[in-house]
Amino acid sequence: MINRTHRRDYLRQILRAAGKPVSTADIHKKLASWVERHGDEGEIHHEKTTNRDLKVLKELKYVQSEKSTTDKRELLWKAVGRSHSLVLSPSDAMSLTAIFQHAERFGLQSATQELQGLRDYAELVMHDGAKRKLDFGKRITTGTRFTVLQPGKHDPEHLKCLQDAILEDRPLEVWYRPRDTDDVECVYQLKPLGLSHQDSNIYLSAFVAEEQWLGKAPDADAPRGKYSSNGPNRLCALMLHRITRVEPGKRTIDDPQGYDIHSDEAQKDLVSLHTPPQLTRLRLSDNLYNRLSENPLDKDQTLAPDGDKWVLTCTVRDTQGLRLFLMANAADIEVLAPQPLRDHVHQKLAAALSTYEACL
Repeated sequence: MINRTHRRDYLRQILRAAGKPVSTADIHKKLASWVERHGDEGEIHHEKTTNRDLKVLKELKYVQSEKSTTDKRELLWKAVGRSHSLVLSPSDAMSLTAIFQHAERFGLQSATQELQGLRDYAELVMHDGAKRKLDFGKRITTGTRFTVLQPGKHDPEHLKCLQDAILEDRPLEVWYRPRDTDDVECVYQLKPLGLSHQDSNIYLSAFVAEEQWLGKAPDADAPRGKYSSNGPNRLCALMLHRITRVEPGKRTIDDPQGYDIHSDEAQKDLVSLHTPPQLTRLRLSDNLYNRLSENPLDKDQTLAPDGDKWVLTCTVRDTQGLRLFLMANAADIEVLAPQPLRDHVHQKLAAALSTYEACL
């Protein structure tokens, strides 16, 4: 079933493609033909509907009308204003479809479901622009070489509450299940600041003003960060699937001055940031040289020959992601600097070797 959004966007496409004023009758003829091709079997498009859609688009200032010079009873229509609202070319529709697929792979199913109308519209545009009948589900895909875990299950209404609070500058009361606390919940009076979609989960970046434990609080030296707040009056990152309840906030809470979700302070918990950007040197095999010469580890990366190997130099943050990359390619990479990162990889490899040797 073609909905009104699809119809009105296609009306704008008709007018933009024409490049000159078009009569209501000609517009309706083209639109009716499109509905016949792409609508449900037997679906009929009436001229009254075309007139109503054109009037709505005119009120939104997407189209203008003028009387025909040859027939004063006839209106001519033309597109005006910006064209980006929902008017997609077939190639743009393919890119948008890939974006939807990629988002779903990394835990954004609920968001793509909310935008199903836009997704359906993109598919209609692709089919309309193709010279042959194609199943685009077999033509477009996204992925990663790494194993993608299934997303943690969260309540879509909680995500909507967080998004609305960010847009409307409102504090919230958030009930949360921190990890390793014997299922004791904690209630946070917090200011939601930003959202990070990563590794199949969604994380809330927030400033916590107060916390109330509904049971025994963890020891003062217990690990914090990501699995619970960092304590009152501090930034933190919380997992959306560990949020159990969201209520209006009971405190007035201001944003931290100059907050930026990309800053080291915010990223520290979001991506397990161990250090700010620092000089990093890696010795690579030919295999990794070939890969990283085409897909650099960082924008300032340089590569220099070193005997039968290569030395990569760049300035990059020491994050959980970097450490996972180094471990995944440990046979082809030697960390030369910084020393703490080299020590970390050595310790992990020694532990892994010990585990496998114990099984022999």
